[in-house]
Amino acid sequence: MVLQSLTLFIAALLGGAVVFFIPTLKQNIFKHTLVFVGGYLFSITMLHILPDLFALYPSPSLIGLYVLIGFFLQLLLEFFSRGVEHGHVYENSKKVHEKPVSPFTLLIALCIHGFLDGVILTDPVSSHHHHTHSASILLLGIVLHKISEAFALVTVLLSVMKNENKVILYLLLFALFSPMGLWISEYFNQQLILSQENLMILFAIVSGSFLHISTTIFFESNPEHHNTKKVVLSLLGAGLAVLLEFLL
Repeated sequence: MVLQSLTLFIAALLGGAVVFFIPTLKQNIFKHTLVFVGGYLFSITMLHILPDLFALYPSPSLIGLYVLIGFFLQLLLEFFSRGVEHGHVYENSKKVHEKPVSPFTLLIALCIHGFLDGVILTDPVSSHHHHTHSASILLLGIVLHKISEAFALVTVLLSVMKNENKVILYLLLFALFSPMGLWISEYFNQQLILSQENLMILFAIVSGSFLHISTTIFFESNPEHHNTKKVVLSLLGAGLAVLLEFLL
């Protein structure tokens, strides 16, 4: 758990640091990376998270409800984050003077989402025979997601805040929330404060969030919905998830 927490924290810091050290990073590079991450997240949700939940939860029909709740919870969070987590970075930067982004509101929305990302790594189905393998697949997905989120957060913050030290403080706070979600959920799990069923409900809610983010990336990453690069990158992300799930 310590290694997972450090990995999440460092991934977020690195994602944010890129903005400081490579300020001229092209918009296309960021969006292409997002598409790859979206393909991976969508695939591990469909191939790994949801099958385990539907197979092991006592009432499968309720799992669908919790996934739906997670989907619309993410929609609500994006009302405050302006969709930064799935690529609305440069758009928000350009509209700073038209409709200012609230740095604090943006941070809170992304921290809530980040906390839930950490919760999902608890893996309430840890008795499953491929727990270690499963945790690695999930961790990779979350790490890729954290890097892109941190990049987006810092990009927008730098466009609305003149104090770089404050931006770094916000980045550090954001980076802490996924490890915090992991530690708190693990503690609740070990102390039996939350039952396995309740943890699986949180798992389902986060998977709904993943579905929202990944599908939104597909449809909004490029106005040309049949863009060849987008299709190829999506398939590469999905292919990596398939490879890790079934072949390794």
